[in-house]
Amino acid sequence: MTLFNVKPARRIASGFHPDPTICETPQGTYLMVNSSFEFFPGLPVFESEDGEHWHKIGDAMNRPEQFPYKTMDNSQGIYAPTLRYHDGTYYLIVTNVNTGNMILTSTDPHSGWSDPIWVEGWPGIDPSLFFDDDGTAYICGNEGGEPDENGEREPAGIYLSKIDVATGTVLTKRKRICGGITGSNPEGPHMYKRGGTYYLMWAEGGTESGHMENIARSDSPEGPYEMYPGNPLITNRSTHLTLQAIGHCDCAHFEANRTLMVFHGTRNNNEYPAQGWVGREPYAVWFDWKDGWPELADQSYDCDLNGHNDSLESDVEWITPGIDSDKQYIVSSGHAMAPATTNNATITVHAAAQSFDLTHGAPMIGTRQTDLRFEFGATLADARALSLGEAGVAVYANSHHYLTIAVRASDANGLIRVKATAHNAGLATVVGTVAVPASAKLRLIVRGDESGYDFAVANTSAFAGGEQLLGHVPGKLLSFTNAGGFTGILLGVYAHGQGNITFNNVHYSVQQ
Repeated sequence: MTLFNVKPARRIASGFHPDPTICETPQGTYLMVNSSFEFFPGLPVFESEDGEHWHKIGDAMNRPEQFPYKTMDNSQGIYAPTLRYHDGTYYLIVTNVNTGNMILTSTDPHSGWSDPIWVEGWPGIDPSLFFDDDGTAYICGNEGGEPDENGEREPAGIYLSKIDVATGTVLTKRKRICGGITGSNPEGPHMYKRGGTYYLMWAEGGTESGHMENIARSDSPEGPYEMYPGNPLITNRSTHLTLQAIGHCDCAHFEANRTLMVFHGTRNNNEYPAQGWVGREPYAVWFDWKDGWPELADQSYDCDLNGHNDSLESDVEWITPGIDSDKQYIVSSGHAMAPATTNNATITVHAAAQSFDLTHGAPMIGTRQTDLRFEFGATLADARALSLGEAGVAVYANSHHYLTIAVRASDANGLIRVKATAHNAGLATVVGTVAVPASAKLRLIVRGDESGYDFAVANTSAFAGGEQLLGHVPGKLLSFTNAGGFTGILLGVYAHGQGNITFNNVHYSVQQ
């Protein structure tokens, strides 16, 4: 246990932005990129002047041609990027688990990124780049690939090769340079150089409760590596802290006496066992050096359960689980097309003839849940535009675990039914329902707190007090322990069936 050694950590982006990678720019500022899995646009890019206060500048993956796949399930897609700067160019290496490992490049991250340069002959996930002083480029990552002719796979560990970053060509045979300290899921490697010494950092123990970060050093990129006696550098395993599953670190300003480090972790409530569902979020801390090692050992970090509106909790970014290749969604504000960050948006959804299955990506557009306490709502312009099926608001963890408050197409009596439903691994449970005239102007509302989600429908002409409560769903239904997966919660609107459905005043707000 590490409760004797707890420090506060600053969350630098809220909602699921896992696997943070950072680098320092020539101007002395910092850039961060995060995993995006099945969601598009993907690979969000953030910038900071001090390493503590960040703002979003775009998405490295914002064109469909950058995100090829034939089929894609939940928690697939884009895994664990590494961002590095070398000789005037930013290199972003990442795994598309549906296609392979790839490199995106940019000379100005504010202006966009290239199409993928595919890395042939490099299996596994979590690829990383390291540029040595002489310009030699290395790629490292974890084990992977198909079994050999004897049916054997590569042993767990971190592997290294030289690479031509211009073509994605792996130049040397893969070499296993580290097996970790426990042998359990060594992944997310990053290599650095400081004072002529090479350092290798990697995550271990799985990305759940056993997560940790370790470090080793060597006189050569290829090793042998000396393990730090104080490993793990950081971990919150075997503690009751709000912040859990910390690890997957990356560093900038590594050569200096004080180094910036980012890692991800999950916020968990005070139930027993504790539950978390918002997702893995990035945190930033600074550390000093002593005797050639980071002055960290079995270090724990913690945070408040709810934010203070200083960690991008109010950011709104419209994303979809997959590419909107059928042009199903139009996000606008007033009469002009609005940027992806517009709140109080008008969203028109061309209803899809499918449910939340992943035939073409779950038909939904939404924004990340960024705090436990929030309100998300949307007003149906005209429910009668839905000729078949249902439309409404969804709280989406994955295609098997989600909550909806929705209306069905009107019946012969001119009524529509508003229904809140919990979907749990194929089991649908009605939480609450009410029938209203099809002509009613309805606002569908979901509110969150530390225990879960409450649903309501507003219609001042039908309900006394203007709002009808439809029930509560415990958050643990969408938690990692129940729903699984590597992402978090998407709050959004959808329409399944037939018709063009317009949602007005689609609004997300964090409740302090």
